[in-house]
Amino acid sequence: MEQTVAFYTLGCRLNIFETDGLTSGFQKLGYTKVPLEENPGVIVINTCTVTNRADSKNRNIIRSAIKRHPGSQVWVTGCYAETDKEVIEKIPGVTGVVGNSLKSGLPALVAGQTSTTSSTENRFAYSDVLPQGHTRAYLKIQDGCNRVCSYCKIPQARGVGVSRGFQDVLEQVRFLQDQGVGEIILTGVNLGWYRDADGQKSFNRLLAEILKLLEYSRLRISSIEPSDVNEGLADLMQHPRFCQYLHVPLQSGNSQILKQMKRSYRRETYYKRIELLKHKNPQVFLGTDVITGFPGEGEQEFQDSLSLLRDLEFAKVHAFPFSVRKGTRAEAMVDGMSREEKKRRVKILNEYSNSAYRNYGQMFLGQSREAILESDGEFLTDNYLKVKLKDPSQLQTLVKGQFVDIKLIDFEEEQKIGFQGEVNYG
Repeated sequence: MEQTVAFYTLGCRLNIFETDGLTSGFQKLGYTKVPLEENPGVIVINTCTVTNRADSKNRNIIRSAIKRHPGSQVWVTGCYAETDKEVIEKIPGVTGVVGNSLKSGLPALVAGQTSTTSSTENRFAYSDVLPQGHTRAYLKIQDGCNRVCSYCKIPQARGVGVSRGFQDVLEQVRFLQDQGVGEIILTGVNLGWYRDADGQKSFNRLLAEILKLLEYSRLRISSIEPSDVNEGLADLMQHPRFCQYLHVPLQSGNSQILKQMKRSYRRETYYKRIELLKHKNPQVFLGTDVITGFPGEGEQEFQDSLSLLRDLEFAKVHAFPFSVRKGTRAEAMVDGMSREEKKRRVKILNEYSNSAYRNYGQMFLGQSREAILESDGEFLTDNYLKVKLKDPSQLQTLVKGQFVDIKLIDFEEEQKIGFQGEVNYG
């Protein structure tokens, strides 16, 4: 009888990479990956725990999988499985729960090749991981975090900071490029913290060595802390294979709130670092995260965040309402803001983000950018603009994962993607 497995992945790019790695692990053991709709023998749910809403979504998806697929084994892994294993185990129908620290051993456990995963694994056990169901490859180079941000539960879920071996990273880059992968996205919990074997911060040095290898593939980094945005990074980003995109979490534009959050920077230092980056890379697409409704945030503090976003011309904002996370320092703070007010502020931030994305993209109308054709038939430019072809017949000669030059020709307000383009054959 054919053994089949399906995956449901929530949360960050790190989880996407690890699901790709699990897929490879199951396939090596004779399993076939299938969609959930095909009632697989095994369902793996890779969870997130970044917010209370994420925890609730995890539980809903687990219960739904059990109800809709009564004959399937349902295994739960990921961050929520690491922090709240007992809660998940109480859900009737869950076959097993395996946290992040033991995640890569899950295929062997499910296949019955091991009876338990009792010792902490190498968090970089996934090797030669190709993208599954998407065209761009994620490459995990770092895991865990030593920061103590007062709102954040992720150190509980991912542990202390660890780095993948320097040469191992380069070998994986070579492997992905040799396999024809067009875009490699470096991912981790705190990328800029990356250390070499001697314990020295080496993120920029690693980037420089990766860029020396790239002839076909292009490089993107998933997210980086403000303290790691520096002149060296700004210089490296001028390399033609380095995507003009950077995601730098802000969380708040008010220095007092940042102090309460136990962030490592203040409004003024954040501003200076982004200004330095933009001076050398004026066309860079800037994304960020903002938490609104943190204890102590009044209207003026909220406006401080908005004004900083506008002044630095961020092109995209991921907005989150503050939610108290168990075991964090913020748990002891008074959360006096109503849910309705948090939702109002998130809406304002989302409206800013939509407008800023449109304004940024419109600067490139009439220009051509290198873009990769993704699995859903949309294109992603090097500077993170999502584009659909105005003439879909042009897709007929293209292959998913292929690079093409796309000329942006229009912005359609009513479309989900917004930007339209055409293949530039010139």
